[in-house]
Parts: sequence; C-alpha cells; structure tokens
Amino acid sequence: MGLVSGISGIGCSYLLFNRLGKLRYRISKLERNSASTAHSDLGLSQELSQLKAELNELRVEFFARIVASPPALLGAIAAEPQEEQALGSASTDILTSSKKLGQKIEALIEAINRRDKSMIRDANPTELNITRASEDDIQMGRSQPTSLEVVLGGGSYLHVRLGTNDWLLPTERTLEGFRNHQPPKGIFKFFPRAVASAQVIVAARIMANGDQWLVSESGETAFPG
Repeated sequence: MGLVSGISGIGCSYLLFNRLGKLRYRISKLERNSASTAHSDLGLSQELSQLKAELNELRVEFFARIVASPPALLGAIAAEPQEEQALGSASTDILTSSKKLGQKIEALIEAINRRDKSMIRDANPTELNITRASEDDIQMGRSQPTSLEVVLGGGSYLHVRLGTNDWLLPTERTLEGFRNHQPPKGIFKFFPRAVASAQVIVAARIMANGDQWLVSESGETAFPG
C-alpha cells in the first residue's frame, strides 16, 4: 500500500509540476511583452495578476503534496526498498525528461516567432489542415473539437511530436495571417498585445482520432493591438 500511495503522490506532483511550468512560461512571455510595451496595457496587467495568483496557489498545493509524501514513501522503503528506490529514480527521470521536452517546445515556439525555417524543418513536422467536416461545424457555429488531417503539402498547421506529447503550431503563412485576422477555429485563443507581428505564446495540443487529429487543448497567440 505504501508503494501505491507513493506512486499516486508522485503522479499528482508530476501533474502539478507540469502545470507550474506552463504557468511560469506564460508569465515570463507576458512580462517580456509588458517590458517592451511603451504604454500601460490594462488588459495585460490584469492577466498577469490573475496568472501570478494562480501560480501562487499551485505552488502551495505542490509543496503541500511534497511535504505530505515522505511518510508513505518511507513506509514503502521499509517494506520494499528496491522497488521504492527504483520509483524514486524513475520519478527523477520523468521530471528531467519533462523539463527537456518543455524546453524543446519553447525553442520551437521561438523559432516559429522568429520565422526560423531551418530549425522548424529540423523538427520534421507533419503538415495538417482542418477537415471539411470541422470547417462546416465552425461555419454553422457547432461546438465540436476541431479535427485536422494530414496533407502532403500546403498545410496551415504543423504537428510536432515530442516524447508522448503532440503539439500543434501554425505555419509561418498562417501565423502571418493572424496579424490581421483571428479566425475562431477552436485551435488558438487570441490576445491583443503591443507586438509588431503575430506571436505564438503557447502551442496547442492534439490527440489522435483514427487517421485524424483532434484539438485537445487550445494554444494561445498574440496579435498587434
């Protein structure tokens, strides 16, 4: 039972760790945007305040779980030392791997924003387009997860797999289009910012659905405004 409790605790802590990382990244991006803004942006300030409050709450929960874990883990070590030591090593590997994957998607986001074709090409992305059925749902105002399909060329979005995570980014052409038009496609949320061109803030996430892909988590994009 101690080992099971330890695994459960690590699993919850791992999920919180991922959420903390995403929030810190979003806050960092917004703070950089704020620093480059010549005038006060009330909407940006409010969003930063909300995100920082959420970050503080998650930190409290995360460290509470860390503090609460040792008794269960120590009990498991006494009963099953080899298994518990392996679990501790595995949990460290998971967190290290998660950090590396986070750094990779952040680097790709920066490459997209810099229009760095070479780095994007090296990521070996698959090109996707929204399916006709999904386009029809969007036109009719139906609330359905957006589905995409693989195309051999001329896609509007790029699918990149890092580990077990499937990320979706706009192509350079699509990102440029976001400057003047922010289509409600159910893939990205759009925020007006004091930026010279459209910028990806957070990549969208997708999940396999047969031979197609569904948007499981919307990304975020800033546009000049």
